[in-house]
Amino acid sequence: MATLGVRFGDFKLEGSTFTGRESDEFRYGFDKPLFDSWSGRLSYNPTPNWATQISHGFIKSPEGLHPDEDIRRTTASVIYSFPLMNNATFDATAVWGVNKTKGSDAENAFLIEGSWRKNKLSFHGRYEWVQKSVDELVLDKEIYGQDALFAVNAFTVGFNYDLLNLGQTRLAGGGQFTFYKADEKLNSLYGKNPMAFEVYLRIYPGLLNIIP
Repeated sequence: MATLGVRFGDFKLEGSTFTGRESDEFRYGFDKPLFDSWSGRLSYNPTPNWATQISHGFIKSPEGLHPDEDIRRTTASVIYSFPLMNNATFDATAVWGVNKTKGSDAENAFLIEGSWRKNKLSFHGRYEWVQKSVDELVLDKEIYGQDALFAVNAFTVGFNYDLLNLGQTRLAGGGQFTFYKADEKLNSLYGKNPMAFEVYLRIYPGLLNIIP
């Protein structure tokens, strides 16, 4: 990937060129750089608490199974971060994205999430909405339709707690629960309102000490 950008005040404009095709299964070799795809992004940070961006890109033949399909992708996001009293913080993010291939309907996705943290304890919540195509779900087009899109909703709540510090690195344990609601036509395949629960260990860098 090659990127060039310019900053003016609170605005930043960037352009990139890269290879659109996904990597092959040979993980220890380098794919030939083609630079056949491009993207542009405009960022705006009006205050230390807000970060916004909008981007658009053209991706040349990203999927090996569909070599004749190119994707035009547009995204937009807003991030808000705010320090609270008593060593607590609140962060929230909203993201929208859409993929468009020639001859097919656009596939949209939306996410909004937030987290609250105080000392070693953190709680988070997330809502996701995404449209899935017949091809992506590997469904029979004669039964479900050639260009059918299916909406999938996911609601997640969870927490994590810092267990110990390893120098500048922290180890945390946590868990989260997710409730799914999909198009009723998918119930026979995935069940009605499937749910998931996971327990995990998380390793991440400690907070940076930023000098104003």
